Amino acid sequence: EVAKNKRQPYCVNVDAGHQTSAESWGTGRAVARIPRVRGGGTHRSGQGAFGNMCRGGRMFGPTKTWRRWHRKVNTAQKRYAVCSAIAATGVPALVMAKGHQIGGIAEVPLVVEDKVQTFTKTNEAVVFLRRNKAWEDVAKVYTSRRMRAGKGKLRNRRHVQKLGPLVIYDQDQGLTKAFRNIPGVDTMQFSVC
Repeated sequence: EVAKNKRQPYCVNVDAGHQTSAESWGTGRAVARIPRVRGGGTHRSGQGAFGNMCRGGRMFGPTKTWRRWHRKVNTAQKRYAVCSAIAATGVPALVMAKGHQIGGIAEVPLVVEDKVQTFTKTNEAVVFLRRNKAWEDVAKVYTSRRMRAGKGKLRNRRHVQKLGPLVIYDQDQGLTKAFRNIPGVDTMQFSVC
């Protein structure tokens, strides 16, 4: 249910299937009473129109943007979901099931000293990841970059790639700039209030 709250509305054009002049021929002509395209001199004239069973007609129950896209979720449930996600990061089997390469690192989650927050250069971040055996997870991202299947290619989403390590920090003293150019690595601020 929580996942539904990021959906964007979609619908068909309100005029789709109705952009033609058509009227039923009525009874007595031994044909169905569906509206038919007017005129002559073309294959289209006399063809059924408007109905959802007709070629070129509108769909049944055209989709509207005012559908109820979002769902109300209890605050306690949302907090429970966040806690469950954080707890899952401490279970190696679950982390590996998501496809992360954690074979070389000492523990999950890997806790390091505050000095990492002062990194300002990407090279520092790369050396840090290599020393802590976390680079294998980043290398997986490099090899997984590929062309997206489907229409997303035409909509500025040409490539897809896997996710790499997540870096959680307290104070950003340059850390986000150090890690932002490494593919797949995300950073997130967290502090105990």
